[in-house]
Amino acid sequence: MPLDFESVAAHGSMLGTRALQIFDETVSVVRAVSRWIDFYAHESCGKCTPCREGTYWLREIFTRLERGQGREGDIEKLDDIASNILGRSFCALGDGATSPVSSGIKYFRAEFEQAMTTPVDVSFPPADSTLFAKESVTS
Repeated sequence: MPLDFESVAAHGSMLGTRALQIFDETVSVVRAVSRWIDFYAHESCGKCTPCREGTYWLREIFTRLERGQGREGDIEKLDDIASNILGRSFCALGDGATSPVSSGIKYFRAEFEQAMTTPVDVSFPPADSTLFAKESVTS
């Protein structure tokens, strides 16, 4: 698929700032989305309620999920919060925060369900991640 705005949109996604991150199966989607939400919550100026409160609550729920301490309805609540932020914030930051949540749940729901009871570090041990693998150079 070509990586232009129209082609990506036709496949149900978006390029946003054209920053593209690619992960393999050793990386937790829950953890990756959680880190993005940390960024959006930190960058929120706080002027609009949907973004200020929404990113706060998204971060709270993702923190629980990373620890394997999800509560009944957390996944649906994440989707609901994202839906309530989308199109209701003063700037694009709020809208940007919703995409990883919505698409993460849509395409990796099983991983979110696993995180309800199993800590992400157990499901995706950092030592097994290619993200942290050290390459050896031989001469």
